[in-house]
Amino acid sequence: MPGAIPVTAQDWRRKRIAINVSFLWLAFPALDLAGSHPAPWRAGCAALGAVAFVLIYNRLPRERPPREQSRRFWPRQESARSLWPSLAALALIAAALGVADRPSWSLLFIFTAINGAMRLPRRDAALWIFFCTVCTAAVNAVDSSDIGSSISLTATTLAIGFMMLAFRRLMDLNHDLVSAREEVARLAVSEERLRFARDLHDLLGHGLTVIAVKAELAERLLQGDPAAAARHVRDIKNVARSALGDVREAVSDYRRPTLASELSGARMALEAAGIEAQLEGTDVPLHPDVEAVLAWAVREGTTNVIRHSGAQSCRIEVQSGLATISAEVVDDGGRASPVAAEPDGTGSGLAGLRERAEQLAGRIEAGRAPGGGFRLWVSLPVRGPLT
Repeated sequence: MPGAIPVTAQDWRRKRIAINVSFLWLAFPALDLAGSHPAPWRAGCAALGAVAFVLIYNRLPRERPPREQSRRFWPRQESARSLWPSLAALALIAAALGVADRPSWSLLFIFTAINGAMRLPRRDAALWIFFCTVCTAAVNAVDSSDIGSSISLTATTLAIGFMMLAFRRLMDLNHDLVSAREEVARLAVSEERLRFARDLHDLLGHGLTVIAVKAELAERLLQGDPAAAARHVRDIKNVARSALGDVREAVSDYRRPTLASELSGARMALEAAGIEAQLEGTDVPLHPDVEAVLAWAVREGTTNVIRHSGAQSCRIEVQSGLATISAEVVDDGGRASPVAAEPDGTGSGLAGLRERAEQLAGRIEAGRAPGGGFRLWVSLPVRGPLT
């Protein structure tokens, strides 16, 4: 069915189980029939009709009509017309059993109304529910010996039919909400990409323009005035280094972690590695640069614990004082945690973390813990960089 709201195989299996469990209600007319000691042919026909009803019910399509078509009359498509023969067959079986055998079989109209409510367009579904209600009343009118049961079955058909129509409306709204959230997330990612592209353009546009102009001048002066050409080449070098620094700073800002996310990620990573995690945090507003360094400390300490320590447990504690805030990562492993740094000493590992902390007038300690294991401690001023 083009544009229909899909139903996954797992959802369909759950729904099919629920549907077939609900058919236990057919035990009431079946027991009523058995208690009347019917002729074998009569009981066989009733059983055949009930089995045919269940089989047709389970063979109906797994998809519901498109969301945009559920508010109006469904166009006469081939996929739409294919529902009506099955629904008509269900109604005919319910009517035949109710008239030919006993009115209690009219509870099959409840299932027929539910099916139409869940699969037909909304206007058609409402009309179908009313039709099933009238059929229930008509079948029970054939045998008016039990007025209370007749009224009960008729009212139940109407009430459950419209209740399922309202439930379908709720399902549609939930589907729309999920789709809207996915669209908002997609647009947010797209907008962030555009913003990043604009920032890079702003950072590099001017520098690359200067480099291009300087390169052209150096090319022209290379033969006639080598000294002037050399000056332009030096300018190109300086502009390129400045642009590279701007790009690194921009990328660093985009990759700046948050303390809350790193603590959450640390717990997940430690538990995944089979290490007991003990986290004690603090919820205080921090300068972005301070929070970034503390987050890097938590990430670096957690990574080393998982990779090198062989620990069974790890404690991560963030403490805030009047002037400083600190993060401490302590494990109970038997091995010290080696940390690899980049050759220039400015990369990842303790060297990079120490550099970030010193830029904020902070302190870092790393080494064996008093009770065994490895300890990483970083302390920073609460107010951030000194100005």
